[in-house]
Amino acid sequence: MSAETQPLHRGTRVPGMAALSGVLILLAGCFGGKGGPSGVTQPPPTPNVATITVDTGPAAATGAVNRPYVTVHVCAAGSSTHCASIDHVLVDTGSWGLRLVRSTLTAAAVTLGTESDSQGNTIEECASFASGQTWGPVALADVTLAGETAAKIPVQILDDTQSGAAPPATCGSAALINRVTDWSANGVLGIGVFAEDCGMACAGGGTPLPVYYGCNATGTCTAENVALTAQVRNPVWAFTTDNNGLIVSMPPLQNANGDPAAQGQLIFGLATQADNALPVSGLTLLGADASGDFQTTYNGASASVPALIDSGTNDYYFDDPTLAVCTSIAWVGYYCPANAPLVRSAINASAVQTTASVSGPANTVTFPLSDPDNFVANAAAYGGLAGGAGASHFRWGMPFFYGRPVYIGFEARSVTSFTGPFYGY
Repeated sequence: MSAETQPLHRGTRVPGMAALSGVLILLAGCFGGKGGPSGVTQPPPTPNVATITVDTGPAAATGAVNRPYVTVHVCAAGSSTHCASIDHVLVDTGSWGLRLVRSTLTAAAVTLGTESDSQGNTIEECASFASGQTWGPVALADVTLAGETAAKIPVQILDDTQSGAAPPATCGSAALINRVTDWSANGVLGIGVFAEDCGMACAGGGTPLPVYYGCNATGTCTAENVALTAQVRNPVWAFTTDNNGLIVSMPPLQNANGDPAAQGQLIFGLATQADNALPVSGLTLLGADASGDFQTTYNGASASVPALIDSGTNDYYFDDPTLAVCTSIAWVGYYCPANAPLVRSAINASAVQTTASVSGPANTVTFPLSDPDNFVANAAAYGGLAGGAGASHFRWGMPFFYGRPVYIGFEARSVTSFTGPFYGY
């Protein structure tokens, strides 16, 4: 079935600061790298590029498809020795915050100190995703990617060992997805458009949402509001520099029916260094709404649906009842179109918001749909993979990333004259 990581509770967010809103804008000649004044010596740039690898997954969960991974260096907050480099962490532009599997941390001999609320109870989180719910404590860590560090930020420990409090009934009835095999990864690096994974919806004074809990010594857990500073945080947003967004840059695939692996770059910052300058022409920017969505109209449909560009989803994910669904066990839940490759198109536009500050033409994307039954066996990177029968939204998943840079602009952060949240390509 389609592998998705988009959090379902993200729709409960309230708006952040001024967003790049309104309809899509196609910018030409507006961006470039920031240079220093003539004759002024500038400090050396911070190394801001991490390697992304698409392969068949970690040793504990092989057979992954279209999963982009990065290695994350994590330390107990404030320590320079109690650290480990965790490989095969999923790069996910559709969620927010770092989540690491407890057994992976234990194997690396790293223990992260958990957060407590004002009553001394351990703060635990129930994070809802399309494929299930995570559960585990919120801990503090220093997180390093390339040469950038987010110091003392909240991360979630996915309690696959069930060594902490059990999730309460209010967390929901969906399956827990805490294991390496659930994610085909040792963790999830959520680096989408928002700073925290819930925002003011979980920090206000109203009835607490079933997201953050205070768990006492007897294992009783009660939903509670949690300050923004205590919520699981997007590490890149928390960097000292290069913290206004990022670029996911993947090469085109060599074989339409699958490559053994693929390797690209995760570049931090937008228009902050020479290597992350935005193009001077031909850039499409899509302003996101308070849920992190823009709008997509698929294949001439009469109405648009919410959409996002999501590296944590391994396919193009949308509803199309005219497409045949695969019957082979290996590709259950995906589309197997006749006469593949089948070309489809969709129109992307920014989210419609009352505070629209830009306007411009919509952008049409054409993309091929392949028949997975023709894919090369045991490959890891596939273009044209699609699924999502019955979906009410559109996700431009990992196939969209091959052969084009994708830009993620963070909420409340400026990129030249614009402020996020936005997506670009």
